[in-house]
Amino acid sequence: MGRVPTTAGLSGRGAFVIATGDVGGSYRLPFRRLFWVPIGMSAALVLLALAGLAVVAWRGMEGIRPLQTHLHRIARIQDMALSMEQTLLEGLRGAHIDPTDIDRLRLDVTRLAAMDGHMHPETPARLAQVAEGLDMARLHPVDGLVESMAAVRQVLAGEREYHRQLLDKVAGDTALELRLAVALLGIVPLAGGGLLLVLRARIKHPLDDLGNLLGRLAARDYRPVAQTALTESTALVQPVLHSYNELVCRLQDLEADHRARQQTLQREVRKATEALLAQSRELARAERLAAVGAVSAGLAHELRNPLAGIQMACGKLRRGLTDPAQLTRVESVINELKRLSELLTVKVDAARHEPEVPVRVHLQTLVNDLLSLTRYQAPPGVALVADIPDALECVLPAAGLRQALLNLVLNAIQVQDAEGRVTLRAHRQDHQLVLEVEDEGPGFPEETLRAGVRPFATGRIGGTGLGLAIVRRFTRDHGGELELGNRQPHGARVTLRLACAAVPIGDDGAEPHA
Repeated sequence: MGRVPTTAGLSGRGAFVIATGDVGGSYRLPFRRLFWVPIGMSAALVLLALAGLAVVAWRGMEGIRPLQTHLHRIARIQDMALSMEQTLLEGLRGAHIDPTDIDRLRLDVTRLAAMDGHMHPETPARLAQVAEGLDMARLHPVDGLVESMAAVRQVLAGEREYHRQLLDKVAGDTALELRLAVALLGIVPLAGGGLLLVLRARIKHPLDDLGNLLGRLAARDYRPVAQTALTESTALVQPVLHSYNELVCRLQDLEADHRARQQTLQREVRKATEALLAQSRELARAERLAAVGAVSAGLAHELRNPLAGIQMACGKLRRGLTDPAQLTRVESVINELKRLSELLTVKVDAARHEPEVPVRVHLQTLVNDLLSLTRYQAPPGVALVADIPDALECVLPAAGLRQALLNLVLNAIQVQDAEGRVTLRAHRQDHQLVLEVEDEGPGFPEETLRAGVRPFATGRIGGTGLGLAIVRRFTRDHGGELELGNRQPHGARVTLRLACAAVPIGDDGAEPHA
């Protein structure tokens, strides 16, 4: 179709760029407005609220400072009054009043009068009266102290009145600040709610439309957005809708290519399956012939011994005969026996084969390849499952092992119904490799479990009875064991135990059989 969409990304200036190839050009979604505007407005509201709370807190601290200062000065006045009372009491008791005590009191009064601000307006004049009384106390201590005490009481009364006024002012300011804080707490949520409404109208609805379009893609609905919808949509989402149309056009092309490739793949798989089935039939025929050859070789081996005895007896008989006619007949018999013995030797030599060279075998790879081929022979409802550790490796005859497993898997597939499961497991136990093939078929007959594996003995219609015999021969040739059993509630299990030679580290080549 000539449309190749490129990858979308973020431009360096904060705009979301959607490139649609050589047809539609590049569209820039104003990503900065989508992201920074609501964040900026939220941040401004939060900062405004924090600033208002900071001002309220600052004003509260400023209102408390005069109270603290005034309380400190009242405390000093009270200390001075207490000192005067103690001095006066000493004088009333008849004790001599030291002039230095009066000078000290006079100095305290002077320092209090020198303080500026945060005091009652009449306090300086009253402190002056206290100072005059202390001056008179130099001549008449008791009278002067009494007069000074009266003036101090007036100072304390005035300062208490002034302190009450300060408290009233702080209480009024605090109430005002509380109303301001409550107002801020009400304004910020309202402003946030208004902001959410704006975002809902400008962002949520376009995103919902985009989500519906993506849902159509998930359902493989590749219809483009109508031109009327493009025209009526907001400027914010028009670039996205244009890009969506380009995307669905490209997906239509890819879907058509996918269907064509799927049809081609199905044809190729069908051809490969037919070839595999033909090879499997040929292999089964070869296995049957090999089993017949093994039986023939065993029979020939058993026949050669009695034939050799007969030949030796005929030779002794020939040495004791003198009649030419009888000698000729015995010679003919001996010659036929020699020919028959040579024929049996040829048959035995033909059945004898060289052992396969063991190599390093990665069990998981071998089993996965085997199941990949046999899966085409299994009905659709039969599952083939492999449970092989990834690190399991042994030195074994690869072709013989593969052939033995193939026989077991094919037998398990053939006894299944329309649905079932064939499982192949493997693990190392001591110095042995344990392989298990399980199915969900009817299981082995009791006669087979009792008598063991016998060539040409089969309970399946059309079976040759040679598959398990070949597996048993391979197992025995390599020092292993073959075990048959049934599973509960139904199904069969075949277990192979083979000597598993250790794999030398760093060696990927062939290994001698251990």
